[in-house]
Amino acid sequence: MRLLLLSSVTLCIISCDPYRKLAKSKSLADRDSAAFGYFRRKQYESASQLMEELVNIYRGNVRAAEVLYHLALARMHMKDYYAAERYFGQLVEEYPLSPRAEEALFMQALMNYRLSADYDLDQRETKRAIDKLQVYLTLYPQSSRTQEAEKMLKELYRKLELKAFHAAEVFYKIGRYRAATVLYTDFLSQATQADLREEATYKRAMAAFLMAERSVEEKQLPRFQEAEEFYHIFVKEYPDSKYLQSLRNQYEHTQRILRVPR
Repeated sequence: MRLLLLSSVTLCIISCDPYRKLAKSKSLADRDSAAFGYFRRKQYESASQLMEELVNIYRGNVRAAEVLYHLALARMHMKDYYAAERYFGQLVEEYPLSPRAEEALFMQALMNYRLSADYDLDQRETKRAIDKLQVYLTLYPQSSRTQEAEKMLKELYRKLELKAFHAAEVFYKIGRYRAATVLYTDFLSQATQADLREEATYKRAMAAFLMAERSVEEKQLPRFQEAEEFYHIFVKEYPDSKYLQSLRNQYEHTQRILRVPR
């Protein structure tokens, strides 16, 4: 009975893990077969462990690129996007002539895209994704992935613009109008989103007027002149804006304040 039970356990191990023996073999071909066997069965942890060994053994060999590609995919399926990004990048860097190089560059950017945080958090991965996608579109402008890459770029740029816009918003809301004016100007120098540009142009002028009102007398005139310039820019760019009347009221109010004898 005990012998029968032992035989059953052994049979189960072999049937449940047909690559176990190959994975422990001294033969490179056997371990290679085991690694890709695990990958096909979606046993990504086992596949990646073997592939990490194989990459070093195959280094400099054309087979290394194929192993790296599948190692990166395995890590991606495990949702280990940092490792996947690293392995896709290693393939691009070490084997640029590989048939997998184009896809690996796109996938590296995709991993950065997936790691990109919300706009109010650190945007390092967002910037890395943008850099990689720009390189990809430059090298492969006719790729079947071009449309997807451009869509991702648009989303990532939107995120950076939201971060820059809300940085200015923070200072505007707490009454730090000088800082808000500077940050809105910086934002407008590079922003492309129409809705954010209109609001930022309005709030820059509003912040400048409020700053002029609250300034000491010797600084009021030059600051009001700056605010007036921002006001005219807004009126010219957005003559039908919903913000126009509010800004016009503030302009007239500031003029009245400045005319009061001191």
